[in-house]
Amino acid sequence: MIPTLHIHGPIGEGQNNPPAIGAFLAENAGRPVCLVVNSFGGIAADGAAIMALIEQHGNVRAEVMGVAASAASLLVMGAARIAVHSAAHMMIHDPSNLVWGTAEDLRREADNLDKLADTYARAYSRATGHPVERVRGWMTAETWLTAEEAEALNFCDEVFGTDQSGEAVAAFDYTRFKAPPPAILRAARQAGQGAA
Repeated sequence: MIPTLHIHGPIGEGQNNPPAIGAFLAENAGRPVCLVVNSFGGIAADGAAIMALIEQHGNVRAEVMGVAASAASLLVMGAARIAVHSAAHMMIHDPSNLVWGTAEDLRREADNLDKLADTYARAYSRATGHPVERVRGWMTAETWLTAEEAEALNFCDEVFGTDQSGEAVAAFDYTRFKAPPPAILRAARQAGQGAA
């Protein structure tokens, strides 16, 4: 049986951090492994670090169940093979941060976020084959993809699962995003998550 690790909930919290996931990958070096992802995202830098660890391992299958948004969609780009359940969604957008300080502090943070966005766009571009400029446009718009759209745009290699039941979306108030799909909002509401 293939070793499998579930990454559910926020990236960077609990066991969803680079050291814990890196330890799992190191324990299974040279062996095929599976990461099952259902996360609304989290700390962007941790998503990037996990993506690098997955790339270094080289034999990871990522399976998206429910949702892989923000930092979670970034980390799955490191997998050798990406599969998305037919009822799941992926989302890419510009990284964000909370910052407090002077006008100069805020300008500096905006510059840093622009650099992060460019770095992440290059990672999505490398994984999908799309030009960086196109990916940046999708990120700026906050682009949500169904499983079929993700496959058509090369964000995944395959769609699996023929029914639409799948796994419930990761617990989160999805109204905090710019443009969540109505299906995600309905699923979250039905599970008693987020705003009504």
